[in-house]
Amino acid sequence: MSNHFPSVKSLLGTGLLSLGVLSTHAQVDVYDARLPLPVLFLHGMSGDASSWGEMASLLANEAGLTEGQELRYCLNGDGSDGSSTLDEVLPFTALTAGHADFFRINFECNAGGTCWSNSASNSDGIFSGQAAAAKQGLAVADAVAEILDATGAQEIVLVGHSMGGLAAREYLQNPEYWPVDDQGVAHHRVAKLVTSGTPHNGSNFSVGWLEDLGDLFGFDIEQRSDAVRDLRTSYYYSGDPGVFLFGGVEDNWVLWDFLFQNFWNVDVNCNGNTGDNIVGLNQKPLADDLEFAFITSYDDGIVSAFSSDAVTTMYNPTHRERFFVNGVFHTSMNDELGLTLQGMDEPDDIATAYPITAGQTIMGFTSPQGTDAPFPSEDRDVYALEVTEATLATLDTLWFGAGLTEASWLDAQGNFLGDALSVDGVLLDPGTAHLRITTSPTSVVTNHLFAPQFAPAPTYCPADIDQSGLVTANDVLLALSQFGCSASEVPEGCSSDVDGDGIVGVNDILTVLSQFGNPC
Repeated sequence: MSNHFPSVKSLLGTGLLSLGVLSTHAQVDVYDARLPLPVLFLHGMSGDASSWGEMASLLANEAGLTEGQELRYCLNGDGSDGSSTLDEVLPFTALTAGHADFFRINFECNAGGTCWSNSASNSDGIFSGQAAAAKQGLAVADAVAEILDATGAQEIVLVGHSMGGLAAREYLQNPEYWPVDDQGVAHHRVAKLVTSGTPHNGSNFSVGWLEDLGDLFGFDIEQRSDAVRDLRTSYYYSGDPGVFLFGGVEDNWVLWDFLFQNFWNVDVNCNGNTGDNIVGLNQKPLADDLEFAFITSYDDGIVSAFSSDAVTTMYNPTHRERFFVNGVFHTSMNDELGLTLQGMDEPDDIATAYPITAGQTIMGFTSPQGTDAPFPSEDRDVYALEVTEATLATLDTLWFGAGLTEASWLDAQGNFLGDALSVDGVLLDPGTAHLRITTSPTSVVTNHLFAPQFAPAPTYCPADIDQSGLVTANDVLLALSQFGCSASEVPEGCSSDVDGDGIVGVNDILTVLSQFGNPC
């Protein structure tokens, strides 16, 4: 059933967003609206959980969504700069079971579990947030497992600013990090990866300016840190490609970037040994069974537009969108809320559809589409629902901030099953059904609320000829009046042909009489 209610709208930022919340209860609890999947926000080098503070405020305070507990990690547990092992990754968060829509990660913690934010980062000299990409990937793996276990979600959305995008890719491109299901099959369980200003092709931002930039903004960036080492496109004196991104030998001559001293250590894979021949992140396969969004600023100042967009040329992922903006400096990219929400837009293909559950109120977003979008003038969002028995499916359209133009049920091959807006509902067979919602985007990002509803399919009762819900004398009279009716002679068919043999005969009359008084 389709219900439309008035909304209370808040205009946010500089006109890039317009979010609405309902002020009226419908058939479902609209105040329990949820994102289809949990989202994990990852900060960049020398950032911390507060880097995503404005986004968290938007989602929690304006959209009414639930933030989960901050996931905290020390990535340099022994405090030593000269060595770097995965054993130093110390988690300080054990999530309790329950729903949450989004989470933030914080790598700026010391070995005692004290975590910092803003200008206090690195105040103890641990430089956890500037640890190796391999350590960051391991922490992301732990965070993904924690979130999936706590929320019961099937998949997760990762959103990374700057090096946070490389941390997400380090997890995504190393199957040894992935959760294993009951059948022993490992899968990354990532439904979408959004990167904003991420140096996919590395960044050789000049040494002096990088430290001066940190001083200017109140945080300390160490040029010799593991993170800076792993961000390098190439090394200044050796000229060799960056080992973490493009592969090579863990050797001071290969990673020669400073004239009189070098990086704190060259153990790129953090296994306690040097001299290994590393397979670079950009040399490893990238899964293609998820959505990607890449956000690039032409005026980033630290990461080139090519590097921020490089996954497109390196891997050419099937399900991708790209978003470009002018006049936004690197450290401000994660505060571009409308742009980030555009990147987070739900998938438009059944191959990458987000799994949701009937009876749950879902909050989705309608946003302007990016470059490479398959349907640039409309916003298609596709969701997957498991149907365990024959079902009558309806859709509550609770609030749409942009025009709702179509809602359809599709089968696993994308074939049309029925209009989801039909008041009579659509019969669905057991299996996976897909709900496609199409809206008309404007220049701003808007939200919408909807809830698919499943009810048992009505029982087919041929003896109830008049479809009154009960076999009555009227059905007996109808059968008698059509006695001898033949489908071959009557184009519109014979409604009293209960046994389906093409003719109304004695067996049909007896069947109706035998079910007399039965409800259908």
